[in-house]
This record gives sequence, structure tokens and C-alpha cells, in this order.
Amino acid sequence: MQPFALQPLRRLLTGLVLFLAVLLSAQAHAHPHAWIDLRVAVVFDEAGRITALRQVWRIDPFYSLVLLEEMATDARGNTPEEKLADIGNRMIENLAPYHYFTEVSHGGQRMQGFSVRDHGLVNAAGRLELGFTLVLPAPVNPETAPLTYAVFDPSYYIEILHDPDATVALEGASERCGLQIRQPRPDPVIVARAAALDANQTGDPDLGRHFTEHGEVRCDPAP
Repeated sequence: MQPFALQPLRRLLTGLVLFLAVLLSAQAHAHPHAWIDLRVAVVFDEAGRITALRQVWRIDPFYSLVLLEEMATDARGNTPEEKLADIGNRMIENLAPYHYFTEVSHGGQRMQGFSVRDHGLVNAAGRLELGFTLVLPAPVNPETAPLTYAVFDPSYYIEILHDPDATVALEGASERCGLQIRQPRPDPVIVARAAALDANQTGDPDLGRHFTEHGEVRCDPAP
């Protein structure tokens, strides 16, 4: 057996999840090896400033199943809800040093110092969903400059893309605000490099950036 082979995220689930090599054989020679459908809500305050990004990570069914099986013996708690809460807490704690796999910029300046609230892990019809609200270090005004965000695993062991069945919500935004999602355009050389990596290998520590969607929020100034 081998540990969950994701350079940052392996710390996330260390001691929780072990994968049989045979289960990875169908995907053994290409990154990514797991998938997350991302749901995002951009949260505005009453002054029209962006204060947070509410995220839900919907883990693919296969890896959800493996997590659920391991949870039965590795997670602390007496009920499924307590076990899920235990795993969810550890996931959030271990994501913190990696900025929760999220980059946010305002006017081209990358933001640092996020905090998280309202986090939890639930089982939704066989798919695990990690939800949390990423609070910005300070509210930003999208009328003065656009806010951009990207959510990605730097190692590209996991691919994180916006859920095609859910639109990005602009909670509390005025009608003058809109959002655009820019699709990644990875160089064919980078694509080939990712395809050559097996489950035990890591490539460029920033490999995932080349396959990342970017959301951009703009608001026209009030007349």
C-alpha cells in the first residue's frame, strides 16, 4: 500500500487514507489522479466590498468511497457525523499552511493572511463535500480594481475545476457586478510533462497553476 501521493495534500490526510496500488493502476501514468468539483460564492458586504469566498469542494466518487472506508477505522468519533467532523477539522488545519489551495488578488496584488469559518465535511449521496468560508484579510472594493481568484493543487495530483452544474454566486452584489471565468490554456509541453508522471512522482511544484481556472469579479462604479 502507498500513501495518498500529493505533495501538499499528503499531509492533509496522513494517517487517514492509504491507497492500494492496484486501485491506481488505471490512472498510474498521468496526473491528475483525483478530481474536485468546485462551487464558489463571492460574498459582498453592505458597502459593496468583497469580504469572503465561500467554497464547497465536491470530491470525486471514487476517492470519496476510499475516504469513507478508511474513516470507519481512522477517524475519531462515535457516529458518522463525528467522524466526518474530525476529518474535516484536520483537513482545514493542514490546508492552512498552503493558503487553502486558494490565490486571491486585488488589482494585481496577491492577498495573504486568510482565515476560515463555517467549515465542515458532509457525505452528499456518496460524495464527500468539504465546505468552508475563506475570509479575506480585509474587505476589497471591486469598483476600484477587479478581484481574481484561483483554486488549485500546486502538484496537480488533484484537478480542481468549477462545477459545471453550479454557477458562481455573487452574494450581496449589485447589478453592476459580474464575473468571468478564464479557462486554462496549458502549453502542450506542460500537458505532456503532467501525463508522464505516475502516482508516486511529483513534477514542477507549480504544475497545477498551468491547469487552473481563474475567476475575475468586476463592478462598474456607481453613476
